[in-house]
Amino acid sequence: MWPALMLIVDFVLFFIFPLGFWELGREVVGDYPAMLLSTLPGIFYSLYRFKNNARLHYTGICVILNLTAGLLVDLLSGSALQLLWNNIFYSAALLFIYSVSIAVRKPLYLYFTLDLMAMRGYDRKITKELFFEKKTYKLFQLITLIYCANELIYIVCLSRWIMKYGVEAYRLDIILVSSLNIILSIASLASFFFIHQAVNDITPVKKIAIAKPRRTLLSISSYWTSFHFERAYFYFSTHKR
Repeated sequence: MWPALMLIVDFVLFFIFPLGFWELGREVVGDYPAMLLSTLPGIFYSLYRFKNNARLHYTGICVILNLTAGLLVDLLSGSALQLLWNNIFYSAALLFIYSVSIAVRKPLYLYFTLDLMAMRGYDRKITKELFFEKKTYKLFQLITLIYCANELIYIVCLSRWIMKYGVEAYRLDIILVSSLNIILSIASLASFFFIHQAVNDITPVKKIAIAKPRRTLLSISSYWTSFHFERAYFYFSTHKR
């Protein structure tokens, strides 16, 4: 599937459909069932994407854990209002996980990027060693910190909206998640290109070590730009689907 088409599918299943079903279906099935049903197409699509991208080792684990935890949060909430509050608690848990990854000096974004590099033919073990060198490592810390800021913004905004609008905040929740995911994906994509260049600028010995297993990367063509942005949007967005 072409990246541009996948972006359209992502947008429809994770924004248009949930928002449309919430607006039109809640009067028929009720608020809580409408919230649950609005997420089903995205869940099935995510499982399909996960099945067809087995090479994404670290990212794949995060995706499947994200799906499982998100589904459990939804099903165990019991009411529309509690589901919204549980989204906040879930986001707080993500904030804690990302913060811990920074504190223990293993930022999660490093492992997400490692998957993308491996998809382009880089040797996973050697590339991981290069990522922990000072020049690139600080950027991984920074982007993971942006992930933390993303969760904090979500927690503050959604909690205020719930207290002000009640279950009507779900509409704003959908819009907020999509907006934050787009911003996070742009930051992830920009850092990926920068990190790729930094890896290529490593000492000649190391460049020789990784040159053979990979293809030449990035004359930043429009195809690969859209490909990596789509991957960043789908896999690097942090909230449950």
